Parts: sequence; structure tokens; C-alpha cells
Amino acid sequence: MSLWRNLRSLETRNLDLALSQRENQLVAGHLPSAIFRERLSAAQNLYQRNLTGHYGCVNALEFSSGGQFLASGGDDKRVLLWNIDREVVSKFGKPRSMNEKHASNIFCLGFDTQNSYIFSGGNDDLVIQHDLETGKILNHFSHDGPVYGLSVDRISGHLLSVATEHGEILVYDLRAGKSEPLALAKFKTPFNAVEFHPLNGHFLATANAKRGAMLWDLRHHQQPLCQYNYIPESPSCMSVRFNCNGTLLLTLHRRLPPILYSPGSPEPVATFYHDEYFNSCTMKSCTFAGPQDELVVSGSDNFNMFIWRLEGVDLDEKNQWMETTPIILAGHRSIVNQVRYNRERCLLASSGVEKIIKLWSPFAQQGWEGSLTQAEALPYCTRALHRESSDHVSQDFSARNTDEDQVMLAFFDTLVQHELESWSTMDNQNSSKTSTDTSTCSEVSSPTEEPSEEERDWDQDPQTDRDQNEENVQDQDIDTPNVSELSWQTYPNRIFYLIAKKRRALLQLAVRGTTRHPRNVDQLLQRLLGEQKQAATQARISDWLEETHRLFGDDELPTTSAEAAAREQRRRDGVLLCRNRRTQEFKIVETPKSRIGQRKRKRKSKRQSFQALKHRRATGRPRTTEMDESSASNDTEVNYDSDEEGPSSGDNNNNNANGRESLRTDDDGDNSSTTSLTSMEAQFSEAPSTASSFLFHQLETNNNSQLTSNQNHKAVNGLIPDICNTESTASTSSSM
Repeated sequence: MSLWRNLRSLETRNLDLALSQRENQLVAGHLPSAIFRERLSAAQNLYQRNLTGHYGCVNALEFSSGGQFLASGGDDKRVLLWNIDREVVSKFGKPRSMNEKHASNIFCLGFDTQNSYIFSGGNDDLVIQHDLETGKILNHFSHDGPVYGLSVDRISGHLLSVATEHGEILVYDLRAGKSEPLALAKFKTPFNAVEFHPLNGHFLATANAKRGAMLWDLRHHQQPLCQYNYIPESPSCMSVRFNCNGTLLLTLHRRLPPILYSPGSPEPVATFYHDEYFNSCTMKSCTFAGPQDELVVSGSDNFNMFIWRLEGVDLDEKNQWMETTPIILAGHRSIVNQVRYNRERCLLASSGVEKIIKLWSPFAQQGWEGSLTQAEALPYCTRALHRESSDHVSQDFSARNTDEDQVMLAFFDTLVQHELESWSTMDNQNSSKTSTDTSTCSEVSSPTEEPSEEERDWDQDPQTDRDQNEENVQDQDIDTPNVSELSWQTYPNRIFYLIAKKRRALLQLAVRGTTRHPRNVDQLLQRLLGEQKQAATQARISDWLEETHRLFGDDELPTTSAEAAAREQRRRDGVLLCRNRRTQEFKIVETPKSRIGQRKRKRKSKRQSFQALKHRRATGRPRTTEMDESSASNDTEVNYDSDEEGPSSGDNNNNNANGRESLRTDDDGDNSSTTSLTSMEAQFSEAPSTASSFLFHQLETNNNSQLTSNQNHKAVNGLIPDICNTESTASTSSSM
């Protein structure tokens, strides 16, 4: 406790100095903190733009002291340096690459206080010290395993702390070169992160894969100064982050939302919860943001970023449950892993599985997209999710391609879905015996060894064991009630649906991990489900109102829900009536159509039989004279309507003779005559209907009188036309 009192006194003495330095920096940048605070307090969204330069996942981000530079590193083994002032206004990113590349993935980065060096650590067991001005390598530090985290003391500037997969926290004195480092801690489980206290370099916080978050004193490092509470179901801590004056510590555990601590107390101050937030599949970070660190930021496995406000948090209270609606930033197309805040320029940077880095700002600038006061209309990634992927992800970046990697996206889409689908209560109980192993931008749980005897000495807590036994009894149903019965298509995508299915289990973990106060999980869950149902109802009402506005216009919109329901019922009745009418009309029209079809089939049958009979008779008749042929040919040029009924049976014999005469003429004639003859035969072969008999009788009488007149006055070359020809002409006229 005396150590903690000394820490508080140092904080009090240095707080005024730290705050005055920060305000001076803001004034020097011509952007007073009041403007930042005003814009962020009104924000429902942020403006965004992309930085493109990496060839693979971007696993590490860090702003320099003063905020002028941003360092980034990832799977392509390169460290890139971005000039923020130029990138904010530039359309195309032009980063500068450090000369020395790592042999494998890069996981962590850091600047010294003077912005002279960049430190990078990665999967090749090395920490490399780069010269910021020239890009050359100045020094390197070897370790027994991959380096997951590093931090530079902001007070002295010459202390470097390193967190390794081998379970060590090592502290180097940069003034001594490659001298033997101080082994602050040595466990059998990996350390994922480490950070120096911003106002006192004797203290630092660590994140362990099995022991959670801890606070250490370099002067008394036999055991941690403070062990922050954690639960056996989710012991793995991924990230620790101090605020600017060191009075608050933000931690991030696997499958838990961000948890806020006071550095000297093991009990949490507050937990920031949202039902769509999920953090399990990759190593993520969290950070404070805002001119007074009034915001908490973290990425999620559903491809979004979440920003919670500290409004309503009482720093003197413990175990507070914060469900205030966060700002949800949508724009990434895969998992968001790293988040950092630039205090001097009021910028957020984020990265993850994609090859891009996103910058976020409350100020509208040329080339940036988004809004400040309007939330995203679609607060989720709209691309289609992959359901299958290859087990092998290529790490060959020789092509230097900055385009989106569909194979990598498919791998992590499948990873998240498999993680959610296979997660069970037994996994929670066994997770205290697992840790996180990082080989690329993904991290999966893997078995680790039991803690050493030294770790057990100060880690035994009978109360924790009793609480665990009581809590395990309730771990029977991990799926959220009713959600499993809903179609996943009602959610933005399958990841959102699976998170909703596991909402009950996630809520149980969050309650257990952040509070010792009794809270009814069922009541919390019921309220969340009720709010979700209400939101879904509101969305359906909005869609219905838009459709109604499109159909009826502004003047005819319903004013009450009863009127709207009545109008909707009338509309449905009208649609049903219209369908019934169409069905009846179809039945009425169907009978004439069937009769016409039968008539056509009869006509075709008669025509075929008539042609066969005509052919047999034509083979035994002598050829007519040339004049007869000419006359028959002229007669057959008349066109007949195939849809009219034929003449009476009395005239049918004469027409049959005419047909036979015309057929012989067509043997030497053209095809058009044959076509006309066929049409005529089709008409004459059709038996007359009862309704048309009288009409044809009158036509026949008139045609006979006309025939007599023609015989008396018409002559062809002084000869009387053949009677057969005349009869054919009369028949033709009657059909016309």
C-alpha cells in the first residue's frame, strides 16, 4: 500500500505538468481542445479515408510523440512511416519504408519520445531499432520467442519494455546497448501487451494470456503490484492502455467488452457493453480518445468499430454497468484489430485483416467520406460473407499487390463463423487452461503449460474458486432464447446472427468478469431482446411509411395506426378481388379458344383427305389446252381468307372440279398459285355452319346473276370463256 501511496503522490505532482504540456501542444497546433471536445460530443459518425501501401494484413499501428507521424507494420514484414499532415490532404498515400525488413510478421511498434527511433517487434523473435530519419537499422534485440508487445518510457526516453510469447517481460536500458535486460516477469504463458505508466516510468501494466492484466513496479518486481480481477472462463487479456495522466487503465479480454480500472484497485470501475460487440478470433487493442480521454474505442469481429463515451461513469464507484449507445463506425470490410488515437490532430487510426489503414476525423476534409451528425444508414459491411476457405493463406508478397485479398477475407470470415458456431460452455470452462498463439494477423487458442509454483503462491483465491463453482452450475443454455428459431436472413449477415445466438453467454461472461454485485442476467437479456424487437418494429414501420409515401403521396398519408391498418386491409381486398376477376375472365375466354382449336384440327384433317383424293383423280385426266391453263392460272391468283367459312355443299362439287383443274395448271406454274389453291381448298373443304348458310345463299344468287351478265358481255380473243372457268370465277367472287 505504501507503493500505491507513492504512485498517487507522483501522479498528483506530475498531473498539472502533463496537462499543461498537452494544452500547449494543442495551442501550437492551432486547434484548441474545446473544438475537439465540441465536435466529438456531437458526433454520431466520423469522416473517413483510406491509406493504401501494405501488401498484407496490418497488425500494428502507433502515432509518434506530437502526432506528426504514423508507423504501421503487418504481414508483409515492412515498417511504413506516414506523414500525417500530408496524408490528411493527399489523395494518394506515399509512405516511406524502413530499410530493414523483418523475417516474419510484425506485431508491435513504438516511437521514442524525441521521434528519433522506431522500434518494431514481430514473429521472428526480434525487436529492431530503426533510425527515423534515414530508415537504417541501429540495433536489434533477440528473444526466445515472438514479440507481441513493446513500450518506450515517455518520461526518461531510454527504457524499452518487451512482452514475449515465451512468457517474459523484459526491460532494456537503451543507453547500455545490448546489455542484459531486466526480467521483470517470467511466466509459462504468453504476454500479449505491455505499457509504461505515462507519468512514472517505474510502473508498467501487462496483459497475460492466462493471468489477465497486472500492474508492476520495476523496483519491486518479485510479484505484481496489483492483479486485476478476471474470471477463469476468460482469463486471456489482449491489451492494456493508460489514459494520458495514468489515472485510468483500459483492458480488453477475449470474449469480453472493454473494462475500465483504476490502476490501484483490482475491482473494475465500469464495463462498456453492447449486444453486437464481439472479440474473440484475433488479437485486438483498445484505446482512449478525445481531448480529455472521454472516449473508449475498440474494434470488433463483426467488422465495426465501437466508441463508448465516459459520460455517466462515476470514477469513485466500482462495478458500473454501462449500456450507453456507442458510436458505431462502419467502413472496414473485415475484422478490426488495431485502434490508435492522435491527440494533437484529433484523428483515429484503425487497421486489421485488410491491407488498408483507415483514418477517422470529426472534421470534413476534401477527399474524405462520411458524416458527423448522421449515423450510417447501413451500420455493417455490405459485402457477401464467405462460408468456405482454404486452410493455407499465402504469405508471398513479392507481387507487391495492394488490392483486396479475397482469400484472406474468406479465411477470416470462416474463422469467425466457426468460432461462434463451435463455442460451447465447456470451452468457457477450459479456456483458463488455454492461451493465444499468434502466427499471422489471426490468433487461435492453443494449449499451454500449467503455471509455475511461484505463480500459484500468490494466485490462490478460495473465494474465486467458490464463485467459479457456483457460476458453472448455471452454464447450461448458452444460446439466446428464441434467436435460434429466427431466420439468419433477418440480420445483416451470418456473423451478426451468430453473435445474437450467443448473446446470452456473452452477457453472462461480461457480468461475471466485471462485477461482484448480483445482477439478473435474464432481466438484462429480456430488456436487450425487447429493445431489439422494438428496433426491428420501428425499422418495419419506417419501410412501410416509405412505401406508403411512394404510393399515396404526402397529402394521402394515413394519420393514425388504425387508419393505416384499414387502408392496408382495403388494399389487400382490392388485390384479391382483382385476382378473382382475372381468373373468371380467363375461364370465359378459355371455351371459345378450345372450340377454335377443334375447328382448326378438323379443317386440317379435311384438307389432307381432300388433297389425297385430288391427287388420285388428277393422275387419270388429260392435260387441258393452253388457253385453259392460262385461264385457270389467272383464276388461282385470287387470294382467299382462310378464316372464312366455306360455301354450301351444292357448290362444293363445282369447286372441287375447279380445284383439280387448277392443280394440273400448277404443275407448270409458280409457288404462289399453289399457295392460293391450298387456301381455297381449305375454305371449300370446310362444311358451312348453320349461322352462315343464309348469307352464302344470298351471295350465291347474286353471283349467278352476275355470271349470266358476264357470259353475255365478256369475251377473250373472240371466244366464250370456258364454263368451268366462269364457275370458278363466280365461286371466287362469292368467297370474296
